[in-house]
Formats: sequence, structure tokens, C-alpha cells
Amino acid sequence: MSVLTVPDASPLSRSSTIAICGGGIGGLATALALKRAGFAPEVFERHAPQQLREEGLFLTLAPNGCNGLRALGLLDQVMAAGLPTRGIAVFNEAGKRLTLVDYGSQGEKYGARSITLRRGALAGVLLDAAQAAGIVIHHGAPIADIHQDEEGVVLEANGERQRFALALACDGLRSTVRRLVFPDLPQPRYSGLIGTGGFADAPGVADTDGIMNMVFGHRGFFGYITEGSGPVYWFNSFPAPESQAGPVSDGAAFARQLGAMHDGDPLDTMAILAATPRVDRHYPIYDMPELPHWSAGRVLLLGDAAHAVAPHSGQGASLAIEDGIVLATCLAAGQDYATAFRRFEGLRRDRLQKAISIGRAMGSQKQAQSWLALRLRDLMLPLFMPLGARMQEKLYAFRVDLTPLAQPAQ
Repeated sequence: MSVLTVPDASPLSRSSTIAICGGGIGGLATALALKRAGFAPEVFERHAPQQLREEGLFLTLAPNGCNGLRALGLLDQVMAAGLPTRGIAVFNEAGKRLTLVDYGSQGEKYGARSITLRRGALAGVLLDAAQAAGIVIHHGAPIADIHQDEEGVVLEANGERQRFALALACDGLRSTVRRLVFPDLPQPRYSGLIGTGGFADAPGVADTDGIMNMVFGHRGFFGYITEGSGPVYWFNSFPAPESQAGPVSDGAAFARQLGAMHDGDPLDTMAILAATPRVDRHYPIYDMPELPHWSAGRVLLLGDAAHAVAPHSGQGASLAIEDGIVLATCLAAGQDYATAFRRFEGLRRDRLQKAISIGRAMGSQKQAQSWLALRLRDLMLPLFMPLGARMQEKLYAFRVDLTPLAQPAQ
């Protein structure tokens, strides 16, 4: 099991502020970790607080992400907000189960288990914790400009300029900071898949007993989980040209399109979509090429801004939480920021590339179309999934020790 221990020292003055550009899951986790390390983080977020609490669909946090939240003192709150997830069952278009990946031993192996919860619920827990810690958060404040000099980094947001010791880009795949500070870096590439999802009140759908059912449908991939009489959490993805990746103009028509796409697919797929009268958003899935570097001077890229992980890996939020905690350990190690940034990248790059590779491999299985490709998929998946699960075990086993920084700085 990988453990990173934090020395209780910092080369930056506690009066120095660190700008965090982006107040989503990764940005708020980073702010909380830095606050515990004695720094003064200040968050700039384009959305209002209520938007953060309602934004997006749902995600599954793997054990490594849950252990990151434990280090921040937030795991119990997050576990109470979601559905315990004890495995994945994969079916083909005929309803035949191809494989079952059992998560039942995760708690014993890793000290935490997977959980599926609304993205907004996780953001809300982090936001409440950041507010309670006294972290300054500027809402409705997208970054308009950024430049740096020998004295620090100057950000412009809402027509005002502020100077910071460092700036951390936690503003996602379409990072404004990356575009402004790193204009020569590669741009995201369309994966060929569009994803969407939602929450359906479908009383006829049985409790999945903690299993995320996933179906290779005739024309699209579908997954769902539900507990008791609660709503069904569902998602789908389907191959489409990038020209179809624009905004959804008619949510009711799009819901009908999804219903037609999955007509005849097995399990509860059709019942769930029948209980979904409209779908107002979809999420084109992009792949981030490996970047040659994540920092320039006093500016560092984190999370999806540096290494977007495809949703097929189930690691995006978990790795973003890890990023923030590992960076706090590096900045607290008593070295200058440039050395800390290099150490952070050295600790993270190989691990993140493994997660990206897993996500790409899983995504490629969703694009099989021909009869031969489908049959090969059905033959190979029972072999591939256990192998992928063993690869993911190395991701799950990571923990970071924040014990020396357990109390926020006063």
C-alpha cells in the first residue's frame, strides 16, 4: 500500500495566499488540504453555490478517493449521502451476463469501499467544509486573465486584479488557465462517444443490491444502480460524430431519441428510459493527450486540467481529490515552490497514466459495432475485466497520510 507522509513544515508564509482557479470537486479538495497545511487558499469559481450543489449527474468514488476524503475528515458525511457500490455486472445485448466484478472485499483490503453519489452532493459536502474552514470563495468569478512576475501571480476576475504567491488551475478539461498560460500544450481530443444520464423514479425497477448493472445495448451502452424505493441512477454513452456534440435543444425529443436507441435492450433499460420524460444535457467525452509538463513558473495544472481521465475508468473525482492532498504534502515539505511542483508531478504522472490507459481500454469496448467485433468482445471481456480489475487494485490501494496536518491552521 502506498503511503505519503507529510512533514510539518512549509517554505511559504502563512500570510501568503494561493489562488485556486475552479471551485469544483478537485478545487475544493485542494483548498481544504492546503488550509490544513497552514496555507491561505482563495477559490475562484464561475458558478453560484446552489449551482455547484445541483450541477452534473453522479459519480462513483473508488476506495482511493474515499480515503482521500477520510484524510480531509469528510468520509462519513459523503458515505451517508450515497449508495454503497459492491460490484459491476456487465451484460451483452441479449441479456447474457459476461462478467461480474466483485467489490465486496474493498473495505478489508483498502480501508474504504466504493460509493455512488450525486456529483452535487459531493460538491456540497466539500463546499460546506470549505466555508466552515473560513476559506475565501469568490462565486460568479471566472478567470478573465492571468500573468506572473517575480513577485507572484496576478489574476483578473470580475474586473478586479489580485496578486497571489501561486495559482493552481483546477478548472477542468476546458481549462481557461491552461489556455492562457500554456497555449502551446495539446488540446483535448474527441473520443467518439457522447454520454448522458439522470435520475428516474421507476417503481418497477428492482433494487440492484449494490451492483451497477451495465449493458452493451444494440446501439448504445447503458448502466444503472438503485437502492430500495429510491431513484434509479442511470447513464448511457453512444458513438456519434463530434458534430452531434452540441447542446441539447429539446430535452423531451432527446429523451425519445435515447428510448429509441435502447429499444429492445435487456434488463430494466427500457423501463428506466420510459420513466425519463426529458434529458436536457449530454456530455461529449474528450480525451486529454499526455502533457509534457504541468507547471509554468508559479502556475500549476491539477485534475482534469492536467490529466483528464475518461469516465470509463471511474477515477476522475478520486484522482482530483488525491491531487490536492498530494500537492499540499509537497508544498509543506520545506522546499521552494518549483521543487514542490516537480516533486508533485514526479509522484503523480505514472499513476495517472495508468488510470488513463484503463479508461481508454474500457472506452474502446463501447465502440464495437460489427458482428465480429461484438462476438470478440463477448469472448474477451470475461478475460479483460478481471485483468482490468487487478490493474485498478493498484489505483485503489493508494493512501496519503495527512495526520501531521489534521487541524486547520489558526
